[in-house]
Amino acid sequence: MKKNVLSTVAVSLLFSISSLAAVPSYKVNMRVGLKGQAPLSINTVAKSGKKAYISEFSDDGQNETIVEVFAKKAQQNRRDGLYMDVTVTKRVRGQKKTQERAQIFAPENQEMEIGVGAKGRTAGNLSLAVMAHQL
Repeated sequence: MKKNVLSTVAVSLLFSISSLAAVPSYKVNMRVGLKGQAPLSINTVAKSGKKAYISEFSDDGQNETIVEVFAKKAQQNRRDGLYMDVTVTKRVRGQKKTQERAQIFAPENQEMEIGVGAKGRTAGNLSLAVMAHQL
């Protein structure tokens, strides 16, 4: 009886660990520019279906740029890649100043670039270049 219980626990534990390993991870290289400022270069690892946060402070410590990425494995025109919902928030002295949002599909190993305005139109408020590699 004890052997059956232990073997059942071992099999279920092995199954749960293997299902966690099945979620693909991507190395994401981004260049993010807000309102014509010099772009930030950000490198992160994003797991499909999970959010990743990146934060960068200015040299004086007064300004913070927060980039939130929700990445999901996707396919477009028979090409595998990563669909990303990106939100960029700028904080000045603790107060939220701007927030831009972009949605972009980046095929694996190919850079995609997009510019988004405050109302979702293509413009110069947010420039975003993304390249994703599956790990």
